Amino acid sequence: MLSRNLGTNVVPYALNIRVADVTVRIEAPERVLAVLEATLSFVPRAEGAEPDVTVSARVRDDAWEIHGLSGSIKVLAAQSALPQVGGAIVTSVIRDVAVTRGYRTMRATVLSKGDRALAMVGDDWESAITLAAHLHGRGWSYVGSDNALLDPATLDVLPIQKSLYVNASSVTQFPTQYRRAVEASPWYVTPQGISFYAVDPRIAGHSQTWASGAPLAGIIVVDGAMSNQPSIDSLDPACLRSDRFTRAGLDCSQVPAVDLRLGGFVETCDLVEHWFDSLQ
Repeated sequence: MLSRNLGTNVVPYALNIRVADVTVRIEAPERVLAVLEATLSFVPRAEGAEPDVTVSARVRDDAWEIHGLSGSIKVLAAQSALPQVGGAIVTSVIRDVAVTRGYRTMRATVLSKGDRALAMVGDDWESAITLAAHLHGRGWSYVGSDNALLDPATLDVLPIQKSLYVNASSVTQFPTQYRRAVEASPWYVTPQGISFYAVDPRIAGHSQTWASGAPLAGIIVVDGAMSNQPSIDSLDPACLRSDRFTRAGLDCSQVPAVDLRLGGFVETCDLVEHWFDSLQ
């Protein structure tokens, strides 16, 4: 930890971590790093190592500025909840690591079963995280909670181990094993009045919480469609050409991708496991 002068701001602390074999230095005010220390508590530290990438956060003109590789800047409102600032920093870290190593990024919740990974993408993040928690209870392991790094040469998904950000309205749908983890988690409220928990999944008590990475074997789109019974359908080819896939350099000839219609979470997990097992 050290102090450093950045223009009109003094950034009093820094955190060095290792992500996908890249040493990353995060420079930010103490109150932000306190959140990141907990959010990234699973990530290996790299104190004293020369950084490959530096990401810095500071407040300027009533806004948070997050500076990354090659002068890229992300701006957030000054009133943003600290985990939101931390989440934006993590996103910048992942993007810069991808650029440094030639990886692709995916906005996805990723789990592995055996030696294969499943990515859940789409707009219904609350349902994706809830499904992930149920699959975790069935013996699956997390590879990443809301972002993924993909090696396009091998289709391997590299681990990004951070806390699960869970909307308070979703907690009631979590498996009962997660009750203790939720109760032990810090709780935050955004300026828009949205409350959420930063959940450490290790507290749920399962031995296989984090995986070291796995090749991507399937993609499920979770966009919030619901019915009495869950179903899985082939995706329209136009959807496979959408930004969520092309940005990661994926197509349906490489990785099977389907659309998920949600039912009850237990029945939906049954269906997801059956589909995923059928890909072998």
